Amino acid sequence: MNMHDQAHSAPTRESLVAALRKREFSMHYQPQLSCRTARVAGAEALMRWHSAERNGPVSPASFIPLAEQSGFIVELGDWSMASALRMMAAWRDEARLPADFRLAINLSRRQIVPELPGKVERLIAQAGLEPSCVELEITESYLFHDLPTMVEVTRQLRKLGVRVAIDDFGTGFSVLEHLRHIPATTIKIDCSFTRQMLEIERDHIIMRNLIRMVRDLGMESVCEGVETMAQLEAVKDMGADYWQGFLFSPALPGAEFRGLLDAPGMDLR
Repeated sequence: MNMHDQAHSAPTRESLVAALRKREFSMHYQPQLSCRTARVAGAEALMRWHSAERNGPVSPASFIPLAEQSGFIVELGDWSMASALRMMAAWRDEARLPADFRLAINLSRRQIVPELPGKVERLIAQAGLEPSCVELEITESYLFHDLPTMVEVTRQLRKLGVRVAIDDFGTGFSVLEHLRHIPATTIKIDCSFTRQMLEIERDHIIMRNLIRMVRDLGMESVCEGVETMAQLEAVKDMGADYWQGFLFSPALPGAEFRGLLDAPGMDLR
């Protein structure tokens, strides 16, 4: 196989294992901003892969599903969580983090097993962080797989003081029935609503009522995919707590994200 074929061929489990060994994976962080203060109040940790063999980045849409299917996502997820927690500890030591700053880390469905809370507790302790500044994200669709385990694991995480977020909220079916049993602290409203709410009245109504429901249930809302000032003004007017999106920043390497922590905030005038 020549270099061109390697660059365009689908990744394999073996290539993922080799990439982790060669330290080709890294973590990037997309800022989450407070709708009230306009300052950075958190970050979502996102995995990136720069492949030497492929001479460039590999899309997460390409390698994450493979890691899920092969089971390697558990090892990769453990690595990403430990890396992200160490980075937050470094930010804490170098910058003055807001009191409500939280680091959101995505979980794979394969990671949500009875052993997860103990593993999370150890990793947080090793990083020297408080559990309350860590938020673990569960994609909404996961709620339809082995709900009893999901409920028990999330309850144990909450007992530790770790926050639990439901990601991509609003894209599933009958999710409200499942939400009754999950002790979530945060709901992340899917970017599809953010993108279309100003063009499609039905989406605007759904989003406004989702934000109101989240608030009435005592949880916090994060609106994903904010790309324009008009969208930002709309989610603020609806009463959202936080937002993230390209309007402010894409996901950044840890050192670049560190520079945002000293910034005065986003000018919303």
